[in-house]
Amino acid sequence: MEAVAAFAATPAVNSLPLKGGGSGRGSNVIVDPHPTASRSTSPFQGEVGESAAPASPILAALDPDQRAAAEIVDGPLLIVAGPGSGKTRALTHRIAHLVAERGVAAENCLAITFTRRAAAELRERLAQLIPNDAARLPIHTFHSLALTILREHPDAAGLHRGFRIAGDAERADALAAALNIPAVRAQRLLRAISRAKRTQTEAADLKPEMAAYAQAQALRNWIDFDDVIALALRALENGLAAHYSERFRWISVDEFQDTDEQQYRLLTSLAPRRANLCVIGDANQAIYGFRGADSSCFERFKNDYQPAIVNLRRNYRSTGTIVAAASQIISGPDATIATIVRDMQERITIHTAPTERAEAEFIIQTIEALLGGHTFFSIDSGRAAAAGAGRIGANLSFADIAVLYRTEAQAAALREAFARSGMPFKTNSHGRLADDPAAQALLRRLDDAGDRPLVEQLRAAVPDAVAAEGLDAAAIDTAWRWLTILAETHGPDRARFLDAVAVASEADFFDDRADCVSLLTLHAAKGLEFSVVFIAGLEDGLLPLHWGKPDETALAEERRLFYVGMTRAKDSLFLSRALSRHWRGRGRQLAPSPFLADIESELTRQQRTQGLRRKPEDQQLKLF
Repeated sequence: MEAVAAFAATPAVNSLPLKGGGSGRGSNVIVDPHPTASRSTSPFQGEVGESAAPASPILAALDPDQRAAAEIVDGPLLIVAGPGSGKTRALTHRIAHLVAERGVAAENCLAITFTRRAAAELRERLAQLIPNDAARLPIHTFHSLALTILREHPDAAGLHRGFRIAGDAERADALAAALNIPAVRAQRLLRAISRAKRTQTEAADLKPEMAAYAQAQALRNWIDFDDVIALALRALENGLAAHYSERFRWISVDEFQDTDEQQYRLLTSLAPRRANLCVIGDANQAIYGFRGADSSCFERFKNDYQPAIVNLRRNYRSTGTIVAAASQIISGPDATIATIVRDMQERITIHTAPTERAEAEFIIQTIEALLGGHTFFSIDSGRAAAAGAGRIGANLSFADIAVLYRTEAQAAALREAFARSGMPFKTNSHGRLADDPAAQALLRRLDDAGDRPLVEQLRAAVPDAVAAEGLDAAAIDTAWRWLTILAETHGPDRARFLDAVAVASEADFFDDRADCVSLLTLHAAKGLEFSVVFIAGLEDGLLPLHWGKPDETALAEERRLFYVGMTRAKDSLFLSRALSRHWRGRGRQLAPSPFLADIESELTRQQRTQGLRRKPEDQQLKLF
């Protein structure tokens, strides 16, 4: 295979030969014959034997593929960008090139991404490239763009001015009152209604309930989070499309693989055929099918727009070992051919533990070893030395490490182990901020008249929220910090602040500056990178997640999710599983994840926890 021949010439640390047989997935990688990245140099300085950088100072900072993408500024463009390929760099430099060197007004360049955090990163990078123009660039998530359209023209969507997005609790109360049913049943109905809206599926059995729900919303001048984009689309189709197409003459869309049917239709309304629409993403990282996202949008875009296509294949983020292993997880005719830039380095560890508690302890011990022992106890007890301390460098900190898992249920054993060790950690989820009980408690105490600044009101609300509602003080403090960020961003504009709260998620506030180990679901880790990554729970039924025999579509998405998790790692990757786990109400013994068999053995080293003293509660669980 081409990949195997290429590996033979690759400089390596702990040389890792690849077999020519096995799963056959190794053909998805090639080695850059002129690697431009190393730990001591920038990966964006051009390549040996390639043409000199153009006169453009902005484009000169890009590699040849990124530069080719950024130079195409007229007409439709599809940029296929694998993990660690510098897609955000290419996107921001392309926009900066449009404004600074092609004379396009900043107000005409719309950038759309999927999270507030990603939008903030785009704005920060553009502020460095074009400091005099960045503030005038419209940078949105799909939902914030849709809300902007609705706030400017509510009548076009059949709304009244002053509408607001209602939270889950008040929506459930309204539906319960309308149907005269218990709140618990109303909450179940709302989840079913939300699922039908997201996936655009017919729900004939829900028609009476959906009609009653719509009437309850109209009476209160509320809208549903799941309705925001559909309502904006209605406004565009009612005569506003030409207005916004003229305003946003250049549109860039990040993470295109995550678009759903309504978002795609919104784009086509804003950008007719042959418009200046640039989309960037990777079908191999499409992991939100359960929300209605459709990775076939790439083929649809090709058919609808006939775009120019540029591939960004160089992976600057991960070691050659990690790139090779991750590429073996993704197969098929549409699989991205990843180009290895960094050297082959240490093997990927696959660890087998007897229980989930032992798995968590293995992770703690390994982190202590990598950090050289973060406590006197770990040094005195020999735990740090036992696992081979400092294998990836002395500059590693807690913030460089992430522990990823498939479901929130797995987090309990991990949080317990981290708390017991004294090691600092933080968690984030994709839950909506507006549904967080602590955030709701603070928002209920805001002054409707708005006489005082929002930041001041939020600060004053903290003691009362803690005392009156019995909520954990730490949870209130966290919610206060998140709400304060939004209040500071939107100044005195109460309506914009509440809109921002309605569309924000906890993951938007992930702080990579905090010196803590990150405990995240695989979905919440999307868009992040860490020097060291642990993926826990590599068991059949957990990753891939299924309750019986999985269908091919679901299994393919689980595979892509694992691929996303693996490619968050820059230097070291640890994959772990438990022989026995308390899962779905009882102790279970699950087979290894079938994904592990797709990674060639030459890229891995096997470990097994031995001699751990079983805790009394583990013994009791075994008896039951």
